Amino acid sequence: MLLLSKMDNLLEEFKNLTGETDDTLVSSFILNSKRTVLSKTNRSELIDDLYPFVLKLAIARYNKQGNEGLASYNEGGESESYLTEDAILSGITNYRLSPYARRLQDEKKKSQDVSTE
Repeated sequence: MLLLSKMDNLLEEFKNLTGETDDTLVSSFILNSKRTVLSKTNRSELIDDLYPFVLKLAIARYNKQGNEGLASYNEGGESESYLTEDAILSGITNYRLSPYARRLQDEKKKSQDVSTE
């Protein structure tokens, strides 16, 4: 049985939730959201608890296509309201690394890489 990576699972879940079939577009939304989450948490790699934030952010950005910069949109009696990225990512502050912790983590990873060579 083939096991999918966590990133592959994110791509498949995104497709299932949005109905989008364009792999390039889906990958773009997932990768850009991943970069944002990593940047805001000062991490170099995702931990398991951050994958749901990547998915939520990617879907929110996908749903907001063409309406970037708007908090809500009304047309023909239909209205849409959008969460801000800060609201979507409000829970990631618990996973943010301090600069010192990030440096220690990077040094540990480098020493592990050297020992496995």
